[in-house]
Amino acid sequence: TGVYWATNNKYTYVAKYAMKHGKHVAIEVPSAMNLEQCWSLIDLSEQTRLHCFILENCCYDYYEMNALAMAKDGVFGEIIRAEGAYIHELSAFWKSYWQDPNDNDTDNLHWRMKYNMENRGDVYATHGLGPVAQCMDIHRGDRFTTLVAMDTESFVGKQYVENLTGKEPKEFRNGDHTTTLMRTARGKVVEIQHNVMTPQPYNRLFKLTGTKGYATKYPTPEYALSGDVMKDTAPNMDDINAHSFLNDAQKEALEKKYYHPILTKFGEKGRAMGHGGMDYIMDARLVYCLQNGLPLDMDVYDLAEWCCLSELGALSMDNNCAAVTFPDFTRGHWDEMKGYKHAYASAEEEEATEAKAEAYTIAQKEVAAAANLWTLYDNVKNAADEKAQDKALKIYQRAKAKAHQQLAKKLKVKK
Repeated sequence: TGVYWATNNKYTYVAKYAMKHGKHVAIEVPSAMNLEQCWSLIDLSEQTRLHCFILENCCYDYYEMNALAMAKDGVFGEIIRAEGAYIHELSAFWKSYWQDPNDNDTDNLHWRMKYNMENRGDVYATHGLGPVAQCMDIHRGDRFTTLVAMDTESFVGKQYVENLTGKEPKEFRNGDHTTTLMRTARGKVVEIQHNVMTPQPYNRLFKLTGTKGYATKYPTPEYALSGDVMKDTAPNMDDINAHSFLNDAQKEALEKKYYHPILTKFGEKGRAMGHGGMDYIMDARLVYCLQNGLPLDMDVYDLAEWCCLSELGALSMDNNCAAVTFPDFTRGHWDEMKGYKHAYASAEEEEATEAKAEAYTIAQKEVAAAANLWTLYDNVKNAADEKAQDKALKIYQRAKAKAHQQLAKKLKVKK
């Protein structure tokens, strides 16, 4: 069993509580806000032997997954540089974010604007960093070693607070645009940008620069390959000039050849689920791995690596943009697995797991219906007063406990 948490921004605290009580956990981004939180999640996950999964949906977007499949097959050669970003002007959303009643938000900024005002660095790095980190085998043969960050002054953010409160803020820590450069142990470079203030189109950059090719997602998804790559993949591949992008027919053939297996399994249904389909694919893949007893696609070490840019970037910028050393969150194990890869069950194992899950779902529905649990739950919700609610809750809890016993018996008989 596990806990899936994507509501307010107290992700670290919920994750720690869940693991302390024996639950795997999946938490929204940014899953940790500073180094202390990163290390606390790593320590607890190691101590409890429980998963702590970062819900980084952008790793499951269609272009990123196909580019990852290409990268793993050497289409771009050795990837030497990558770029990612979270560029998303949020002026329409600032007042929609959760307002923590215990956070002394007297200026009514809500948590996200208040956090930007009080903290420096890339405070939302994972959408841009996660997908390129997988392509560059971070923690699977390489790791980040050095970081340098630089930001603009706060112009838009500071003006927003002044317009809202009628007074100029004493300090607005986060610049309108932050750029972070990172070097890896293998001599690669990654650039990550953050800008939620200035008006411009949504952009996560996602650029891969390799010794034999190049991929870029924005403003339109494109590829450029050297002439000796993929000659049998698409029409006129012998005529490729890396100074220009592949034409539509070549691009279609390349993406067809490298359509990711995870998209083959979950992608088409994902397109009908909203938000570009990547949320569904991420959740379906998480459930698939848990049900089949497989390693998860992202682990607690990835979580820490992708979330630590905020504090490390602040350390750099507060010291005249000095170079800052990355912690080794893997404690020396970053080079043991060679190359990022997804784990899969066999067709027979998948069939057995799905049959077991279907039997559990059917049994659970039968037991819940027999115990009238939904009606008893509604009685709690619709109780006229506190006394009636307490009474209804006790009835519901007794029925629920009995239903769990019945479910265990039913499943045992079916085995």
